[in-house]
Amino acid sequence: LKILKEVGCGTDCSSLTELMMSDRCGFDGSEIMFSSNDTPAEEFILAKQLGATINLDDITHIEFLKECAGIPEKISCRYNPGGVFALGTDIMDNPGDAKYGMTTEQIFDAFRILKSKGAKEFGIHAFLASNTVTNEYYPKLARELFELVVELRDKTGCDIRFINLSGGVGIPYTPD
Repeated sequence: LKILKEVGCGTDCSSLTELMMSDRCGFDGSEIMFSSNDTPAEEFILAKQLGATINLDDITHIEFLKECAGIPEKISCRYNPGGVFALGTDIMDNPGDAKYGMTTEQIFDAFRILKSKGAKEFGIHAFLASNTVTNEYYPKLARELFELVVELRDKTGCDIRFINLSGGVGIPYTPD
């Protein structure tokens, strides 16, 4: 983490421990994305206290976040378009099989709900293929997300500030 900090990278946390490690290594909230799919209240509370960007993986998490930590002014939602993600004739992955992320309809609803609850800046996070090594993946993902952002902005009036294309350096949870 210290090396990543030195070269200007942020962190993508999914647990209380990772939030604590990021904080301890000197990352400030603007450098931390917190994305968790089965999140205890204490994790949302710490993420908000640190000023991390909270990324909601499911539309049903909105009310829980509001109750335990409050809705932050800057928030992100994970997008899952469903179906199959393919490049040319090669199937990269099947986002429709993933249990997390919001459908197109849900992300529109989530942005409207979050805006009504005080969110002012929005972002989108997406992770449509695992372990890809092809150069075509990120441009295709970016195109899909930028087109979605334009439609979201036009139909919800939300101020969408960033797109997180996912990816990064993971940490082993079992040293062996």
